[in-house]
Amino acid sequence: MNIRKILENIDYSGKFDDIEVSNISYDSRKATKQSMFIAIEGQDYNGHDYIPQAIKNGAVAVVKEKGYNKIYEAIDIEVENTREILPEIAKNFYSDPSSKIDTIGVTGTNGKTTTAFLINKILNDCDYNSGSIGTLGFVSSNAVVSTGFTTPESIELNNFIDQLVKGGMENVVIEVSSHSLALSRMNHIKIDTAIFTNLTEEHLDFHKTMENYFLEKLKLFTSLSKDSFSIINIDDSYSDRIIRTTCSNVLTYGFSKKADIYLVSSKIGYGGMDLTLSINNKEYKVCTKITGRHNIYNIMAAISACKIKNISINKIISAIENIDFIPGRMEFVGDEKNKIFIDYAHTPDAYENILKLINEIKEPKDKIITLFGCGGDRDKDKRPLMAKITEKYSDQIVVTSDNPRNEGLNYILEDILSGFKQKKHEVIQNREDAIKKSIKILNEDSVLLILGKGREEYQIINNKKIFHSDLEIIRREINAN
Repeated sequence: MNIRKILENIDYSGKFDDIEVSNISYDSRKATKQSMFIAIEGQDYNGHDYIPQAIKNGAVAVVKEKGYNKIYEAIDIEVENTREILPEIAKNFYSDPSSKIDTIGVTGTNGKTTTAFLINKILNDCDYNSGSIGTLGFVSSNAVVSTGFTTPESIELNNFIDQLVKGGMENVVIEVSSHSLALSRMNHIKIDTAIFTNLTEEHLDFHKTMENYFLEKLKLFTSLSKDSFSIINIDDSYSDRIIRTTCSNVLTYGFSKKADIYLVSSKIGYGGMDLTLSINNKEYKVCTKITGRHNIYNIMAAISACKIKNISINKIISAIENIDFIPGRMEFVGDEKNKIFIDYAHTPDAYENILKLINEIKEPKDKIITLFGCGGDRDKDKRPLMAKITEKYSDQIVVTSDNPRNEGLNYILEDILSGFKQKKHEVIQNREDAIKKSIKILNEDSVLLILGKGREEYQIINNKKIFHSDLEIIRREINAN
């Protein structure tokens, strides 16, 4: 693409002849022959330090911030803020792909992945070709590709959407994290439907206050046009502010009878739920293999999003009833002798939801064993809260590691242990050993919850990703016994 086309509508300084650019990147390692490198200041690294490496790898143009040394080996383009203009460069390079597809954005503390998964599955089952981008990866009709982030950086995001458009997809469902909104990754992505699941304490290491956290989430709804839709969990305390602020059409869901879609009754068990929902003032039965009170909200959000497409309610319900499980979300991974669930839960609210659910649906004789850890370099205040919640609902607890990153594991464990008042916990630092021990003490009168990772396949230790799969370890141990 012509370099001037890539820089269209961007305020920059620099003189150069027309040239063709074959690729764009903010990672010097991915710079290739005839590419453009955008130097971004990150949390851990400064892209300006890697300009020589990008040029060595073939970059013919460099976009950098004012104040850095002039570049003579490549076209030198200066802007005020490289992060702010990166999404526009990405949009221009990929010819504004989000304008060519119906885009659904899902945001909130908990429920993003499940809601996005449900919507994508329903749409495809109802012949509305769809792909998704989020924690489970980039999901297209051809493959599933790991993205590394809930919401990828703007270049990858536009690239994925472009692939879906070229593959004939009509819809894309995107998990929208607060980090992506704060770091401008979603800028210039056209959203047709935005979903708000809930807001509870999380990421305060980054946002500092709940108000800041909320204001980042709010950006998704203030960016909507009058022709777009907001789907709001009316039971959440932040819902009213979103409804009052957005200029879009609003649909609501929740347990409150004031919602457009609300719960009439429910029967919840290990193997699923029998629900009665009021939709358009008419009652519908939903029998699903998905379980959990929190998942009732996710199901109602997904129904709301698909209803906008004018898909019949009965078809939507049929698609939901055909879903066996949500990967890594309250997923049963045991067998007849071993009741084992894995879940990605990593917030106090998610812990409360899952542990409370298990207590409600378990057999009276069943003891609850919970294995968990807390991530390093993240909000420390939630660690004792998660310990307190786990202790409240569990009979036996195994505390272990969960992505310690650059923080010392002993410091993380110390924060967790400060939340316990009783002595029913055991610390096993190595997560694999902790899982093996937990399965060994499991019997027919107990249920094991392994929290924090779901189907993640890594541990982050000293900022390095090391292969680790809870699921693989569980299956291996069950087969060995």
